[in-house]
Amino acid sequence: MSLEEPLREAVEEFNRYHGAEGRARVLWVEGDRFAVEFRGSFCVTCGFYDYFEDFAYLLAGRGFRAGIVSVEELEDGAVVEYRLLREGEEWRFAPERVVLILE
Repeated sequence: MSLEEPLREAVEEFNRYHGAEGRARVLWVEGDRFAVEFRGSFCVTCGFYDYFEDFAYLLAGRGFRAGIVSVEELEDGAVVEYRLLREGEEWRFAPERVVLILE
């Protein structure tokens, strides 16, 4: 099965559920990697990275497990690169945390 159709379906479902605060679109697909652009007001919320994980879960529901390789933050969104997981491979994404101490 090709990855393009499940990606299209996952984007449609993501946009249906999250369209009020953000939209997704596939930028490219190369082998087992692909990039999705996310744009919208969700960027200013504390659950910024949750949206990217939600997309991976939507894709997993279509038989393709993927993990986040990188996140390029933009002014009003992000470009997220994913990679399909191999058999037996587990995924865990932990973005860098920044702590500000104001005195």
